[in-house]
Amino acid sequence: MQPVNSKRRQYFWGAGGLAVFAIICAVAGLLYAAPPGQQPVVFYTDDAISIHKGDTVRIAGIVVGKVQDLALEANRIRVRASVDRDAFVGDQSQIEVRMLTVVGGYYVTIVPLGDKPLGNKPIPRERVTLPYSLIQVLSDTTKVTEHVTTKPIEDSIDQLQHGVTDNNADVVTELLRTGNKLTESLQRQRGQISAILDMSNEYIGRLNDNQQLVEFMVDRIAIIEETLSLYRKGFAGAIAEFGEVLRRLEEPLHMYMDHRTDWLQRMQGLLNEFQAIADRRGNASGYLQRILRRIRYRMELSLDQQDADSRPELLATDLCIPVEGSPC
Repeated sequence: MQPVNSKRRQYFWGAGGLAVFAIICAVAGLLYAAPPGQQPVVFYTDDAISIHKGDTVRIAGIVVGKVQDLALEANRIRVRASVDRDAFVGDQSQIEVRMLTVVGGYYVTIVPLGDKPLGNKPIPRERVTLPYSLIQVLSDTTKVTEHVTTKPIEDSIDQLQHGVTDNNADVVTELLRTGNKLTESLQRQRGQISAILDMSNEYIGRLNDNQQLVEFMVDRIAIIEETLSLYRKGFAGAIAEFGEVLRRLEEPLHMYMDHRTDWLQRMQGLLNEFQAIADRRGNASGYLQRILRRIRYRMELSLDQQDADSRPELLATDLCIPVEGSPC
């Protein structure tokens, strides 16, 4: 009876140990799949060359988790990451894999979109963007070239092939011969080009040696240029003012042209009156001048009789100031 109880006890402890081990494994698996304070995020992609286990997961540049593992499925790659439970990941969220630095390294960015939480739903590969995907490049290339009509290209290649065969082969030979002659001509002219470059270097050297003179000439040219500019502005201003004067004289000139005959007659009469007044004043002035001359002559005689030294040495009448119409 004792051995039977012992075996039962062993079976019991064995079953209990297996149960405890199973519970521990389940808890460990649960903690691995969903660590405390973390939430799982699963997304699919076609190429995982830029995604590695342990890469950081960020939202708006802030690290909120990391990539846990990658698994290869039938026609896609499943990437599982864990992020902070406080970080909101919507049901329309997008995944972008970006370069960490210019020399390498990548990180996963979650663009949270949608009003409802993502939950356990995976993010499809249509909303996953990679920095470089060879599969996507080849796929896009196929889309570009699939609508290209190949017959015109084939016909062009056939015509080119027929063009360089038979008698037309001499054309290619002549073209190559012409290219060789052009190369030889350039080789002969290389010395001339070198001479031109030497002259340019000498010219630049002379300019460097006479830098102060060049600067002086530049300053003087600038002064001349500014002076011409000032005179140009002043001349332009004078022309503008002269134009304004002519504009203001426009109405008087129009009035003059309309009454020119009457105005000339009036001016002629006025000039005749002035001439008569001038003639009368001339006669009166001559008479007055003769009277003054007689008075001065009598005074000079009186001075000569009294004292010869009392007469002034120079009088105003001894000077002659020529004026228009009365030369000396």
